Amino acid sequence: MKNAAIIGFGCAGYHAAKALREKCPACDIHVYSNTHEAPANPMLTTYYVAGKLPRSGVFPLGTKEEIVSSLNIRLHEDTPVKRVLAEKRAVVLEDGTETVYDEIILASGSHPFMPPIKGLPKRNVYVMRTVDDADLLLNAIHGGISSALVIGASWVGIKVVEALAAHQVPTTMADMAPRIFPTAILPDVADVIHARLEAKGISLLFGRGIDSMEEQEDGIVCRFSDGTSIKTQIVALCLGLRPSISYLDPAEIKINRGVVVDMKMRTSVPHIYAVGDCCEAKEIIHDQYVVVNLWANAVRQGTVAGSNAAGGDESFQGNFTHNITHFLGMDFIGIGDNRAQGDILAYESPSGDVMFRAIIENGKIACINILDNYKISGVLKNYMIKRVLGSDEPFDDKSRVRIMEDPLGRALVDLLETSAASDI
Repeated sequence: MKNAAIIGFGCAGYHAAKALREKCPACDIHVYSNTHEAPANPMLTTYYVAGKLPRSGVFPLGTKEEIVSSLNIRLHEDTPVKRVLAEKRAVVLEDGTETVYDEIILASGSHPFMPPIKGLPKRNVYVMRTVDDADLLLNAIHGGISSALVIGASWVGIKVVEALAAHQVPTTMADMAPRIFPTAILPDVADVIHARLEAKGISLLFGRGIDSMEEQEDGIVCRFSDGTSIKTQIVALCLGLRPSISYLDPAEIKINRGVVVDMKMRTSVPHIYAVGDCCEAKEIIHDQYVVVNLWANAVRQGTVAGSNAAGGDESFQGNFTHNITHFLGMDFIGIGDNRAQGDILAYESPSGDVMFRAIIENGKIACINILDNYKISGVLKNYMIKRVLGSDEPFDDKSRVRIMEDPLGRALVDLLETSAASDI
């Protein structure tokens, strides 16, 4: 009987186990988790803090007991993996226990980046990734907070700002970048969001990095690279994620920023796969390998790896960076690479409440920004994937009907299909 190990019990690990069990009903599947919780959706933690979801709502795949029963897996909870010996295909635990497996799927996810900030306090500084992180922040809020500083104008950062605003906590957002969502947004779209945030009472400090912190009796003084400083009661660091792969030896398995995989989710070592936030897979716009920290990405990669570990032959089509986020009454969609150079397609609804921007680079859509219209994100993403892969086909009938029901309607269809037919 084939035995398999899955390192990590998040979204990617769950879907790897699910596909593996479907393809191999008799497989002995061991799942190693460093928590006692069911798989959580990290982006839902801020909804829990804001009071929009109960704690149980952060676990969309079911309870731990339901998952273990339905997938018939052996879950090793609260059991961090010390080392994976890739050449031996062995999993080594903290107590020295070493087990060899036929197949190993690395699904260990990512963790918040913690920069070496001078004077960083040990108290009243928070990150947001796990349910435990959310519990800590919520407990602090319930204890009473007079002010907060969120460092990092990221997707997580703005959701933490929203959660704090839901509890009427005066909040400042700061970032070294000149604008919010620096890896996705175009400048004129950012300007609109900045104005709206400030109108809601959110203070913004962009274009300056954090230099040092000093814990004082009544708060934390944060000093920035331009010489300015502010005092706040708590700080939330939302400065991005790093793959959690310290248990791997780069001399044994190919690692760049994450574990490098091919389109079958195979690593450089036979019978070892990597999925989700811990791996680098093909990014189809620029044909390079990157980490894409998205739930849907983890679902598909986990499914491909689980199927192939059971003897299947599935492929991952590749992905590109895209995010859809709702915050403080606004919706922003960023698809593709905002560093792209080319012609800009622009549209604003007659009422002025919807913005659309696209960059056409080398005849292909390289970037899309949409403000305040989330309903057509899936249609646009699928259309963009086809365009990037070389298709010049117009919207299919189903997509056309859906998009024509939207306020962008005919204007957006004409913009995109005209650019597809041109020699741009």
